[in-house]
Amino acid sequence: MTKHDPKVDNGDVGDHRGDSMRIASRNVPMIAAAIAVAVSAAGCTSLFPPNRGPAPASMPPAQHGLDVACETVNAEWGFALDPWEALEADSQRKDFAQKQTEHQSVISNLQDIADRVAAPELRQVLDASISAHQQYADTIWPGLAAVPAGYAVDLNDPTNLLVVLGQQETEFERQMSDANVQRYDLCGVMQSGQTATQACEIADGEWVDAGLVYSGASGAAAIGDVPAAQRQATDGLAQLKAALAQVTVSEVHTEMAGMYDAYETYYEDVISGLLTEEQVLQLSADEVDAYVSEGDTAFAAWDDALTAGEERLSAYCADQG
Repeated sequence: MTKHDPKVDNGDVGDHRGDSMRIASRNVPMIAAAIAVAVSAAGCTSLFPPNRGPAPASMPPAQHGLDVACETVNAEWGFALDPWEALEADSQRKDFAQKQTEHQSVISNLQDIADRVAAPELRQVLDASISAHQQYADTIWPGLAAVPAGYAVDLNDPTNLLVVLGQQETEFERQMSDANVQRYDLCGVMQSGQTATQACEIADGEWVDAGLVYSGASGAAAIGDVPAAQRQATDGLAQLKAALAQVTVSEVHTEMAGMYDAYETYYEDVISGLLTEEQVLQLSADEVDAYVSEGDTAFAAWDDALTAGEERLSAYCADQG
C-alpha cells in the first residue's frame, strides 16, 4: 500500500512490479547454517479462520453470536473502509480539510456497523480500529494543514513537524493493522471493493518485505544467536499476517494463505526448536546428522510450498496487467 504524505522514513521500497513479482529469498536451510535445530513433533495448526457455515445445534450461544456478527462485518466493513484506502493512497491532493471530512464520514460508517455488533470480543476489536481512525483524523489531517508551505523535513530534528507527524501516523496505522489482524482472526476474509491489482501490490510489496524479515532469521541462527533468530522470524510472521489480512481478492488471498501456512509450519517445526551451540555440542555425531537431515527436509518442504505459491501468484498477477 502506498503510504501517505507525512511519512518521512516509513521503510517503503517503492514500486517493485516488473515482468514478475519479487520473491522473498529463503537463503539456505537454517539447520545447515547453524547446525542447531530441533524439529518439533507437533504439526501445524492453521491460524486461518475456517469458512463459516450454518451453526450446528450444539454450538455455544456465544460462538453463534460471533458468527452472526462476523456475517455483518464481513459483508460491510471492507466496503466502508474502501474510501479510506483511497484517501491514504492519494498523495497528490493537498486539501487536508476535505480529506479530514471524508475520513470522518468513513469513521461514521464504521461506527454504524460496530453499533450493530453484539459479540463483545469483536466489538472490542472494531472499537479499537475506529479509535485509531479517529485519532488519525483528529491529528494527521489538521497537522498537515498547519505545515507551512515549503517546510523541509529534517530527520535529525525530533521536533520537526513532518517527522513528528510521520511518527504519529506510523503509530495510528500500526493500531489499525493490529485491529485488522484481530478482526481477521475472529471472522476471516471480508468482502471489499479491492481490485486484483491492489491485492497484487500488497503481495508484491508488504508481503515480500515481511518474507524477507522472516528469512533473515537465518543470519542470526548462523552466528548462534537463537533468541534473535526466533524474534526475527516471529516479527516476520506477524508482518506476513498483517499483509494477508489486508487482502480480500480470493485468488490472491488463497495463494498467500497457503504460503503463510508454510511459513508458520517451518517456524513451528524448525525455528521454534533451534538449539544453542552448547546444546548441539552435547549431541552425538549420529544425532547431529539426524538433526541436519530433518531440518533439510523441513526446509525443502517450506521452499517447495513457497516456490509453487509464488509461481501461481506471479502468473495470476501478471495476467492482471
